[in-house]
Amino acid sequence: MSKRSLSLPPEIAKFDYHSQLGYVALRAFFKVCDDWNTTFAEQCKLLKVGLIELEQLRKLPAKPLETEKLIRIRYYVLIYKETAKRAGSVDKAHREIRMARTGQPFLGKPPIHLLINGGMDGIAAACKALTGRVPELPDYVRKAS
Repeated sequence: MSKRSLSLPPEIAKFDYHSQLGYVALRAFFKVCDDWNTTFAEQCKLLKVGLIELEQLRKLPAKPLETEKLIRIRYYVLIYKETAKRAGSVDKAHREIRMARTGQPFLGKPPIHLLINGGMDGIAAACKALTGRVPELPDYVRKAS
């Protein structure tokens, strides 16, 4: 996969790496949420935050995010990219994420239900079922869990 250079706004470019990473991750998260047509309540559950914190994050401050939030966003982006690629369009991928599925791990529920209510294990199971893989986690994350 080729690496693209990302041009950050001037007010963000002067911050440290972890703050820039948080900025980019939040932009990706809110883009995925817009394309999946999630409600504010679903966004809060996806990021495991309250409504006030979600609104603070929506303003995209340049501050580092917790590791768990970065991991969650990484899973969502992987699911988003793979379903859009497989479906051929974002609209079809949106329908796929909202359509009930049989079998493990969904058991008749849509994937978005597992992403919202399944915790990190549910998110990883949905990612594995939808994309066929789970992203590699850095060593420091494995040691912390």
